[in-house]
Amino acid sequence: MRGTRLAHKIAVVTGAGSGIGAGIARRFAAEGAQVVLADIDGDAARDVARTIAEEGGRSEAVVADMSSERDIEALFGHIGERYGSLHIVSTNAYWAAAKSAEDTSLAEWSRCMAVTLTAPFLCSKLAVPLMRRAGGGSIVHTSSVGAVVAFRNNASYMAAKAGVIQLCKSIAVDFAADGIRCNAICPGIVDTPSTRADETAELRKLRLSKTLAGRYGTPDDIASAAVYLAGDESGFVTGTAMLVDSGWSIV
Repeated sequence: MRGTRLAHKIAVVTGAGSGIGAGIARRFAAEGAQVVLADIDGDAARDVARTIAEEGGRSEAVVADMSSERDIEALFGHIGERYGSLHIVSTNAYWAAAKSAEDTSLAEWSRCMAVTLTAPFLCSKLAVPLMRRAGGGSIVHTSSVGAVVAFRNNASYMAAKAGVIQLCKSIAVDFAADGIRCNAICPGIVDTPSTRADETAELRKLRLSKTLAGRYGTPDDIASAAVYLAGDESGFVTGTAMLVDSGWSIV
């Protein structure tokens, strides 16, 4: 089903090659946006672009490593040159070492921060002038329920995702006069390839026990929140962290 909630808007989605990022990219396109799909895996991004085209949407795939300042600058440079302005940013790429603080190396900590926190910062920084040209815009960063409650052996991930929320608040305050809003989405457990990787029956049982719906979320569950926050319907919403976790944070 096609809609018009994001018609005439230019959007960039990072981590768009799979999982939540791919789900958001498809929904943005289905709602009328021209979507730039950024992912380190070019083949995966192009596959999503083909799916969007088959569904009647408009997109292009760009290879970009979110740990690379040069790649991020090139991505936004391309957007400026090709489209002239930008209305929506959705960041979804992340990397984390599933380890405690004691067991996490400095190199692992630094890589997690680079992809999971520094990349959203750089995307926001570079989006601001393009959004000013558009007369305003919406930045939607994907954080996590892990920014609100603790997971075992995820020190770098939780720290980075909590930082994403505070980054959103800072951007919301600093650029409200430019018509730029910034919000975070905090997903609970979502059925993605990374979630399924190395998942044991015991871990799945634990995760489901934290989910009041009795199921894993889907990328489309998160995309529904992203469409709302990206579009004009949420014009009075900024600086918030929206939990889309089926109650994980309260169980």
